[in-house]
Amino acid sequence: MLRIVSTAAIGGFLVGSNVGVISGAQLYFDNDFPDITDVQRSQVVSLALLGAAVGSLFSGTISDKIGRKKVIMFADFMFTLGAIVMAWSPTITWLIVGRILVGIGVGASAQIVLVYLAEISPVEIRGKLIALNIAMATIGQVFSVILAYIIKPHWRIMLGLAGVPSIIQFIAIIFLPESPRWLGKQGQDERSRGVMQRVYKEEYLEKAVKYLEKEVEALMVETKMTEAERLKSLFTTYARCLGIGCAMQLW
Repeated sequence: MLRIVSTAAIGGFLVGSNVGVISGAQLYFDNDFPDITDVQRSQVVSLALLGAAVGSLFSGTISDKIGRKKVIMFADFMFTLGAIVMAWSPTITWLIVGRILVGIGVGASAQIVLVYLAEISPVEIRGKLIALNIAMATIGQVFSVILAYIIKPHWRIMLGLAGVPSIIQFIAIIFLPESPRWLGKQGQDERSRGVMQRVYKEEYLEKAVKYLEKEVEALMVETKMTEAERLKSLFTTYARCLGIGCAMQLW
């Protein structure tokens, strides 16, 4: 469980550090691009959010088909590729491309790491683990600002170093189990139980298996719903949850 949490929490750190580091890096773009305009500088900063919107919108559906681990690994790949492109970028256009790539990684990671943690962690500590991941995002922001101050004015190094944690997570997550809930949904009950035997203490295992069976059963019912029915449920069954979640993000 400790390995799972520490590896998955790197995703939160990556989200925070990539969001935060640009505040320091953009102060020194003039060193390489003396003709950069305020509009271009704003695009470099803000278009990562466009990539994040794309990554978050499609990562959930894709993870339902290929698994949580593969989507997290895809996010790590995008983080690393984006960091390399930004550190190398010969023009402002390439810098923007790198930011969009990183943004896609941010959107996918911010969503699927939380899903993975929620589905693999024991119910008793699930909330704490998800909160830890969010805390890691804040720690990542603070770390990135401190790092930017230490290595100024080398903005390429600031942006390039963002690829280091993603490489670590990509390698580490290869050795972690897939979400037991996703395995159960795919009908791979033996693999699902095997994961739970590795993660849960013996005295909690049977209770956890029964809880998982209920979750998978609910998930199967949801899977049979049409897209229109799912959309409707957002504003009926889950209206209060959606309202609270969006209000907190807006605030």
